[in-house]
Amino acid sequence: MKQNPIYIIFLTLLILTGCTHNISEKKGRPPADLIPRNEMVDIITDMHLYDAVMKEKQKKHNKISEPEYYMYQAVMKKHDITREQFESSLKYYQQDLEDFDKIYEDVIERLSKMKAKVDSK
Repeated sequence: MKQNPIYIIFLTLLILTGCTHNISEKKGRPPADLIPRNEMVDIITDMHLYDAVMKEKQKKHNKISEPEYYMYQAVMKKHDITREQFESSLKYYQQDLEDFDKIYEDVIERLSKMKAKVDSK
């Protein structure tokens, strides 16, 4: 059975449009307890700082640090959030990779400023 080229082109465009629609779709509904973007930057910055401190302690004492779950409890407590709240907010922000990249750009900028301040002393 010979297919009409217009039919094939139409079907291909229909499939591509469907795929493109899913890719370009906006974020899903935010969680009820969504952590605001600026606070996410603060939290992720603190997590990286805490991670660096723990790795430095690990080097000095030659022992394995605490599991990640316990490592970040202090950060969660400082910001008065739960792990579940952080994870659901992180998952929400990760739906838009451009926005998530901007969050990490802010984190890197803050960490760089902190490092420059320490290095200048």
